[in-house]
Amino acid sequence: MESATGQRNKLAEAFPAVPCEEFNPHFNQSASREQPEVPRAAGVQAAVLQISLGFLNYRWRCAEGLYYQQHRRHVLRDVQLFSQVHAAVYTAYPVSTAVLKGDTVVLPCSFSGLSGSDVVVWEGPPNFRTIATGRTVFKSYNRHRIVGDVSRGEFNLEIRRVSLEDGGGYRCTASSADASDDAVLTVIEPMPAAPEVTGGEYPVTAGSELMLRCRSRGGHPVPTLSWYNGTHLQKSTNVKLDVDGGQVSANLAISRLEKWDNGVNMTCVADQGFPKLVQQRAASRTIRVNYPPSVLVPAPSVHVIEGASANLTCAVDSNPSAIVSWRRHGDPLPLKGLENGPSFLLSKVSRHDAGVYQCTADNSVSPPGYGTVTLDVLYPPWIDPAMDEKVTVLNAQDDFTLECLAEGKPKPTVKWRRKDTSLYWENPLRFHRVRYDVQGTYECIASSPGFEQVKRQTFIDVVGKPHIRGSASTTATVTRGGAIRLVCDVVADPLPNQIKWVLRNNQGIEEELSSVDEDVEIIETKSDQEMSSSITVRNVGSDREGTYLCKGTNMFGTAHREIQVDLTVASQQPMTIIVVSVLAVVVLVAMLTLSFIIAVRKGWICEQKFSDTAGTPMAPRPMPPAPKYAKKTRTGTNDSGVEDLMELQELDGTLKPRPPPRADKEWTSVGLSYPGLVHSSSLPPYSTVERDRPDGEDTRPSSRIIEEDWAVMEPPVPPPKDGARRLLRKDIARLDVVDERQPGSCEIF
Repeated sequence: MESATGQRNKLAEAFPAVPCEEFNPHFNQSASREQPEVPRAAGVQAAVLQISLGFLNYRWRCAEGLYYQQHRRHVLRDVQLFSQVHAAVYTAYPVSTAVLKGDTVVLPCSFSGLSGSDVVVWEGPPNFRTIATGRTVFKSYNRHRIVGDVSRGEFNLEIRRVSLEDGGGYRCTASSADASDDAVLTVIEPMPAAPEVTGGEYPVTAGSELMLRCRSRGGHPVPTLSWYNGTHLQKSTNVKLDVDGGQVSANLAISRLEKWDNGVNMTCVADQGFPKLVQQRAASRTIRVNYPPSVLVPAPSVHVIEGASANLTCAVDSNPSAIVSWRRHGDPLPLKGLENGPSFLLSKVSRHDAGVYQCTADNSVSPPGYGTVTLDVLYPPWIDPAMDEKVTVLNAQDDFTLECLAEGKPKPTVKWRRKDTSLYWENPLRFHRVRYDVQGTYECIASSPGFEQVKRQTFIDVVGKPHIRGSASTTATVTRGGAIRLVCDVVADPLPNQIKWVLRNNQGIEEELSSVDEDVEIIETKSDQEMSSSITVRNVGSDREGTYLCKGTNMFGTAHREIQVDLTVASQQPMTIIVVSVLAVVVLVAMLTLSFIIAVRKGWICEQKFSDTAGTPMAPRPMPPAPKYAKKTRTGTNDSGVEDLMELQELDGTLKPRPPPRADKEWTSVGLSYPGLVHSSSLPPYSTVERDRPDGEDTRPSSRIIEEDWAVMEPPVPPPKDGARRLLRKDIARLDVVDERQPGSCEIF
């Protein structure tokens, strides 16, 4: 409960001593004097009733235009006494609200429990002046009125055509009610226009500073200005408020512009704070930043097959747009190329178009931008056609090399192969020492992944002075009156026209031998690089004893070989011993053969010999083990001293040896049997006839194959000479035993 003093003060403020005209514009002083004075005896009840009816009910109390102070004092005292007994309660408090200028607003205020002595008072701007008491509104507030149902205690204040002066604090009170909070009426006058943005009208170079200013004029209340980058609130560096001019401004400073700021939309938003009544106003500025070109190369390296098309691209970012030009490092641009801004198009690319291409982007904002693209053209292997089809090299030359120049992308692998063999060598082809057997056709093979192999052949022609196979000097012995045959094999390119035979007798006199002499027979045979000459001398006597020389001459020089021939005296005793020995051997062999046949027919040997291998045919001769180098690709450096001793060919998985040089045989040997072949322990026992052919056909002339067996002796005693010769032949036929055994029988062939 409010104190009596507080109630008295409120009531004194509610009933000021004012002229009567303030309460009733139709006041008539003469009439008021005629009205009888209300007796004091009416007491408190009458005073409260009179107050509750409003000030107009007291117009008859006005005398000389003024309210009686004495009566006012009694009323205040009586109201105070009454208020201590009865108190009103708010059912609707005045609430703060906002209204647009020119609209109508109603401020609510209602009570319950009002007594007849309670007075409801509205106060408002300026400075909480009294606007109305009860339902009576001062005439100076002609746009104000009290509305609502009195029976419900409603004393709502309605203001029509609200103006800016109506804004401020409002208070609604009753004499017996507790005080309530003040309500604030905000009168809104919308901004006449959107804010104005200045600055950034022209493009700014990257790295510079930019100042944007936002200014708003008019509007009530004054709007709040904010800067936004999209939806992100920016901090304004300076906000200036000019109340007198009704202006407010906000500045936004960007200390350093970057290329990323180009195209950014900076927005200034003016907000009066009442979005339901008035919308925000905004103004924007799009920042334009000029920045130098930056070049991004999507594919720094472009790989394309020769003959296809290529597209070289540089992605350029700049403002304003840049002009892109192209160049090639070290070479002019291909004429067939087409420049299309950031792209350079090449149709039907050739290997000569490969290189490093550079794009340059320039938009007058320094520095310009650069980008490089490497064009890699893939093309198949290519062997230099300038390589000689035939290369001539001198025999006995040291460290001969032959290089195959090949190109390709990717870089090809180059190897050499001797034609019709599986021998491979690295590039360049190298021979430590050239010999005549090096001569042949060689293939240069270039291969690259993704492309077919290419080959190019060259023939190595070995030339030089003649070379005679065999040892430098040889000694032979012949019986007087007998015959001797000497052989001289010459290797040369070109071959000599002929091989000369010269006899130097014991007196040192030289005589050239020829077939004109009836006791002398000379036979010559020729092949590609070889020439063989054999001389047969019959009835050898002292005039034929001495040193025999075979000479071969060509444009590069002469080679010769000496054979010392000595005479011996014929003896009958050795011949007799030989004949007896032969007869003994024949008899012994016949006895052994007869014993073997009897044993076989009896079954003594067959049952024991074939008991473990019955039914298994015997091979005529065992197969040798496969050589270690069979079916193995040979690579490396060709050393003519080792690798060229054998010319290998593939034939049914085996390798055939090249026959050894004929120089290995002795000059006095008979026939052409070579028991000491190289690698004889590891190679198949093919005959030398098969050395150069896969199908068993001898490619050499038949004249080269001499199958004569000679024995130097005196005329023999029976058995005849022919029979003895057959017994002494070195090539003895083998007995092939084939097991086609039927039970209890054997056959011998």
